[in-house]
Amino acid sequence: MFLDQLFSFQMKWASSTIIEKSFIDKSYFRNEKLKYLLQRFPDTFLFLYEPIFLLKKAPVEMEVLLITPTEVWCIIFLEEENEAVYLGSKERFWIKRANRNESKILNPMISLNRMAKIIMQLLNYHQIDIPMKKAIISRNGYIDYPNAPIDVALLEKRKYPEWFKQQRNHLSPLKHIQLKTAKVLLDYCQTTSAKRPEWNNRGGIEENPFDILKD
Repeated sequence: MFLDQLFSFQMKWASSTIIEKSFIDKSYFRNEKLKYLLQRFPDTFLFLYEPIFLLKKAPVEMEVLLITPTEVWCIIFLEEENEAVYLGSKERFWIKRANRNESKILNPMISLNRMAKIIMQLLNYHQIDIPMKKAIISRNGYIDYPNAPIDVALLEKRKYPEWFKQQRNHLSPLKHIQLKTAKVLLDYCQTTSAKRPEWNNRGGIEENPFDILKD
């Protein structure tokens, strides 16, 4: 109950400022993956969940960015069905086997590499030196990719628990470079919000936003 109450507070905190407020789709409050990330990882970890980056006025959708005190993780989740087996390759499509059926899915490495490339370019441009890692996570399935790139962690059902335990045992406090990284990335993210009614202009004259604090 405590974690659920905290989750509601986190959602409110993440979607509002003193001046503006965003209206969150109700589906996010029932999103198992989002709740898992916020409730099970250390409080010193920062997340960007399905952010939309605006680059040269073009929107670019991403999946999950995990900013720890010491590194940045670009993460793609593969969790469509329980006990599914994903056969990885360098081709445009991977093979998914589940419930005795076989189908094709778009190679998740395409989105993951694009996400990592964009994040790295932004951090380099702002001269932020923090390690960046890439991961494909399948908590409920298996990934078979013998020739996977060495710079990608395949955290499937057999390997994920160990990685998760390592993250949970991360004892570093919030760091300046971590907050600076988050600030830079947020500056490039799309925000959909509305000004709070109490901050609207009165009589067409723009007010000092800090005057209300003096009353």
